[in-house]
Amino acid sequence: MARLRFLLSIGLSLVCMGNIVLGQSDADRHFPDRESLARHERVNRHVPPASFELDEGLGKDLKIEVWATSPLLFSPVAMDMDARGRMWLTEGIDYSTTHAGQRRVAAGKSIIVVSDTDGDGKADESHVFVTEKHIRHAPLGIAVFDNKIVLSASPEIIIYTDVNRNAVFEPGIDKREVLLTGFRGAWHDHTLHAVVGSPSGQWYFSFGNCGADVRTRDDRRFVTSSYYHNSQQAGVKSSDGHLYIGGMAMRINPDGTGLTAIGHNLRNTHDMAVNSFGDVYQNDNDDPPHCRATWLMEYGNLGYAGLFDGSRSWQETAKSWETPGSRLWDWSGHSQLGRRHTPSHWRENYPGTLPPGTIYGSGAPVGAAFYEGDALGPELRGTFLSCEMVRRELQIYQPKLTDAQIEMGPTKSFVGLRPQAEREMFLPTDIVTGTDGALYLADFYNNTSAHNYFLSGTIYRISRKDESSPKRPDINYKTTAGLVEALKSPASSVRAVAVPLLVSRSDAIVSDMQQLFQTESNPYVQARAIWVLAQAGPEGRSVVEELFSSDNIQWRITAYRALRFAKPDRLLEYAARMASDEAASVRREVALSLRDIPFEQCKHVLAALIAGFDGRNRWYLEAIGTAAMGKEATVYSELIHPLSTMRPYIRWSERDKNLAWRFHTPQAIDDLVEVIAAQKPKIDEFRHLTMAFASYSSESELATYRAKLESLRANESFKTDEYRQAIDQIVIKDLTKPRGALLNARYTIPEFLGRTKESSDVKTIAALEGSVDRGKARISICRACHQINEMGVEFGPNLSQWGRYRTIEQIVEEIVQPSARLAHGYEMSVRVTRGRNVAEGIGTNFAVHGPGSEYGGSFNVRVFGGETHKILFRREGAKVEVLKNHSWMPTPSKLDLKDQDVRDIAEYLKSL
Repeated sequence: MARLRFLLSIGLSLVCMGNIVLGQSDADRHFPDRESLARHERVNRHVPPASFELDEGLGKDLKIEVWATSPLLFSPVAMDMDARGRMWLTEGIDYSTTHAGQRRVAAGKSIIVVSDTDGDGKADESHVFVTEKHIRHAPLGIAVFDNKIVLSASPEIIIYTDVNRNAVFEPGIDKREVLLTGFRGAWHDHTLHAVVGSPSGQWYFSFGNCGADVRTRDDRRFVTSSYYHNSQQAGVKSSDGHLYIGGMAMRINPDGTGLTAIGHNLRNTHDMAVNSFGDVYQNDNDDPPHCRATWLMEYGNLGYAGLFDGSRSWQETAKSWETPGSRLWDWSGHSQLGRRHTPSHWRENYPGTLPPGTIYGSGAPVGAAFYEGDALGPELRGTFLSCEMVRRELQIYQPKLTDAQIEMGPTKSFVGLRPQAEREMFLPTDIVTGTDGALYLADFYNNTSAHNYFLSGTIYRISRKDESSPKRPDINYKTTAGLVEALKSPASSVRAVAVPLLVSRSDAIVSDMQQLFQTESNPYVQARAIWVLAQAGPEGRSVVEELFSSDNIQWRITAYRALRFAKPDRLLEYAARMASDEAASVRREVALSLRDIPFEQCKHVLAALIAGFDGRNRWYLEAIGTAAMGKEATVYSELIHPLSTMRPYIRWSERDKNLAWRFHTPQAIDDLVEVIAAQKPKIDEFRHLTMAFASYSSESELATYRAKLESLRANESFKTDEYRQAIDQIVIKDLTKPRGALLNARYTIPEFLGRTKESSDVKTIAALEGSVDRGKARISICRACHQINEMGVEFGPNLSQWGRYRTIEQIVEEIVQPSARLAHGYEMSVRVTRGRNVAEGIGTNFAVHGPGSEYGGSFNVRVFGGETHKILFRREGAKVEVLKNHSWMPTPSKLDLKDQDVRDIAEYLKSL
């Protein structure tokens, strides 16, 4: 489920000819200004703090209170706190959903500044900083770096400089500049998200898989696309020589230079969080049940779209043995019972993708933050927080450095609604750490029903129960002492401002940073000193270089990252020194830093890193793959193959096989053919190893790998059905180029002619008493189009966890009024006609919009029964009709479902 598009679907407001208009039920009400709107009866609502419950362990000493609510603000989307403790935010009050499912906006979007002027822990004032007339929907990100306000409003990242620092944009005095442009999807939420600060002083940001074509002032160009959108640029490489797919994570210098990709093939990471060690965390959502939280290893491919050029969806390449509940290969060398999600979704079984992190199921994660402060107690320090709109909770993770990777740990609800408060309209959209160390949580205030339009909004403050009074530090960026205090701030944007100002003091700041490192008990504050020292001249660098010998693994990692950034011309010297470090996580960092280094310059370092592979750690293996990027064939031929082939193929170890699997060069594929033939692996390992054949880097490799894989059919050991099925599915789903076909058959949706009278209204049905047992008996009719607990047809959305986080009334509404609000991914109902042949179903990609490309003349249609057909529509007179605001799902009366049946089905879905 999408995030901000999810918000769009709940029917918010629009501005029309300068007047604010509420949703359909108040369509005749016009409000000339925010003050008039604030007096409306459907405004100024919020969830009372007593309706929330905090995690009984991590939140036992904490309280949640209202910090600001409407009319100070409405429908907050994104926010950030400045050094003075003011909250800057973007609002969603200009959204609208029409009956056609489209957004209409007639006026601009504003940045609002909310202040607690008397320091009592509650905001008491707000005003408009600026209103942008050309932005199509609410900006999805905002950051405040001193007097620079950075707005993420696709297609642009805009920087406002508040020259006179009065928090009001005045065109004749203040400055407005576009830092970057070219982000696609201004009409969508899979687009540009917030900029965040980092310990190096650089800015990080992400955007979703609508893609981009971005050019910078220092002549860099980054292009990304996928089947999801912008498919006409599939296969186009960026100026750094790499091919990027789908959503991306990037970093840039504040002056607009040095733009670098740090991860790609995301679906729609809403906000990233960069901690003071330099680790990047993100959430990502997709079709249920595959939402996740992930540590983003640098340069990682997160696996959403096809790896070759992004043109294949995960549904197109999913294998039958990867269904939830099946046995899966794991990296301990054994098979295990499968999980509730399918590994197809994030392409976990393909070499070249990162492990997916913690997958928690259905949801819609949005704003995120990493907490480093002390004000909430030691239990909260080092946690990743993620707002979850479908589950209506603030989630918390406790990441841990483990071997070569950071494991996110289990998903926990940190702030959620009490059971008796289920009907409260809590939609958390963003979370930030304040300068006082408290957490600030934004609530959009609405629910998933398209008939509940409320223009309210609240920011809650989470602090300790024993807090006597809020403490807001006085930040002074002009003195050394003030800068040191700013660097210690728990607010990430505040401390990011201090970094370049401290660095500009060069060697004069070294003693202060050494003292900070030596005396601070908070390791995140200590780490910030390392980044400053590395950039503060030769004396500071020598201090950081000494940390290479530290007993603390985290200091060695942070020192390597900081020195690599500060002195790129000494990278190989540092890499050679640390390539044999005893910690896999340190060696991982060395490997990642070698991505763009020519083979001859780094081959000795690479050899040491490869020698450090234990044969099983997937993260470390992917780091080695990253180090070899662009030089894979040479690395495998000179550094891996000679050592592996010192043993006969029958004696190849897991390490040998996994290295060949990850590199999957033509020579590695030849080795795998021999190993598979010699060792005759069991089916689980066979499937694992043969996925290397599905990973090609050119059309010629595709043909070669297909022939090599099919040659295994001749082996008597692989003639049973399960082996033949594995070969067949990889050949068909991965190694057959999807060219599309003309429409030569009929695929129509059956007509349902029920005899039951029309259903009652939603409230009447929801008020009935429901029965899980009766609902379980009646749900079989829904399985004709839906999968429910691994049974049924994948035509409509998977309902296995769908009802869990919805109220009974919301579930009933979706059943009774199936076209009122279409599920994400199922909005494009289509009918393709060619002569007497017809295909009716769901369009599953956006290639229909792509003009003049290989993919622009065809698109995927999922037809009744669950099959997906790639249909050519630009040839032979095929006509495409997109049915707006249309669901193929029949109403209950057409299925002979009475009111009580609907109520019972809702009860059953809620219970899953």
